[in-house]
Amino acid sequence: MTDQRAPALRRAATVAFVLYLVVLAGAAFLPLPSMQLERGTGPSYDLALRRPDLLGGWEVQRNVLMTIPFGILLPLVVRWRYEALVLACFGVTLLIETVQLLVSAAVGWSWRAFDVNDLLLNTIGGLLGLAFTATVLAVVRRPSLPSARRLLPGGLAAALVAWAVVATVTTPPEREVVYACDELPAGSITELPGGASAYAGRDGSVCLLADGGTASLPFDAGPGPALTYERPDGTWEVGTAQPGDVLTAGAGGPVVELHEVDGSGVLVWAARR
Repeated sequence: MTDQRAPALRRAATVAFVLYLVVLAGAAFLPLPSMQLERGTGPSYDLALRRPDLLGGWEVQRNVLMTIPFGILLPLVVRWRYEALVLACFGVTLLIETVQLLVSAAVGWSWRAFDVNDLLLNTIGGLLGLAFTATVLAVVRRPSLPSARRLLPGGLAAALVAWAVVATVTTPPEREVVYACDELPAGSITELPGGASAYAGRDGSVCLLADGGTASLPFDAGPGPALTYERPDGTWEVGTAQPGDVLTAGAGGPVVELHEVDGSGVLVWAARR
């Protein structure tokens, strides 16, 4: 690449990078808390690492695709060492997840959950973009083989991406969709505060019951409310969580007690809003 073309490429990449960051911020932080109607029970986070399935659905693919441009454009904008570029791919998604958690804590309800799986998938996307740019630049410039020290971060990044690909290929087929509320309980019924209850379906899914309303949730249901109902003592919510999740009742409120359901790995809760 000639010296005359390099500055022009860098300017174009900088403009594209700024526009991308605006789009990324919109995807990560919109709608704002004041623009949503459904409110949960406070900030929450999901620390249960699950197998990445890159072909499993739009939500997974979106988390990977949204950071690929970051990895592609960043090396064209800044002249950082490769180790710093790898850390930046991780750092930008860590920043997004942390801001979402802090805003949820500030507004007092689960606007966004800190999800370690989103953190992993976003990082994989950034590393894929970084690998693409590194490959193109290597072909154009034909550099000499870098030292082993410089190959280490790339090797770690490649191992992470390879693990995600292998996990995707070996992901078991989807289970049959079961609506637990249409079936008899597969185990004992769990009584919850606020007059709510829950029981498991035959595949580990969960049926929530509260004040005449029902909600069927799958065996891998994430944290969040599923039903809202009124009682003489106030408004109540009942929902689900996974092992490792922590939910609080409002900003600075007490931690919501999670209950096991016989026949399911999903945890359930009920709390007054």
